[in-house]
Amino acid sequence: MSTLSKLVLGSEPTSVTVRDDQLLVGLADGRSLAISLSLIGQLEQDVRLSAETQLLILHKPPQVDYVHVTDSALNVYFKDGRMLSSPLAWFPRLLHGTPAEGHHYLLANNDDVIHWPSLDENIEISRLFEGGKSTESKRSFQRWLATRLTSTATKAAAD
Repeated sequence: MSTLSKLVLGSEPTSVTVRDDQLLVGLADGRSLAISLSLIGQLEQDVRLSAETQLLILHKPPQVDYVHVTDSALNVYFKDGRMLSSPLAWFPRLLHGTPAEGHHYLLANNDDVIHWPSLDENIEISRLFEGGKSTESKRSFQRWLATRLTSTATKAAAD
């Protein structure tokens, strides 16, 4: 996990400036937030940031309206009208799930996480905004897939 994983403000950001060794974020309610540039430098050490990197500060995490999994994308629709789409290839468990499994999800952790019970998959909304792929290791996914294939074969033999 990076040093600064989530930042939620109580007011909309109105300005961002750099002064001395701090990033200063001005807020609409008159307050300001100062973030040490050394902290941002630590982020650079944890995750290589390109020159085009931008800092995203959400006033309030958006609320999920509904989720739709297609054969190629995970589409998350928000109550404010926005839609965020990610390639399904980024989430191997969803990619290997059936359409019925993809459509059966729950919102968990104050609606900050999308959970697919039959796939044992959890995706944080903030991770989607970061453009993040699944963090599951290849080894873990291979074990899950092997268990799934064995279970499917056993079920088919019983029928």
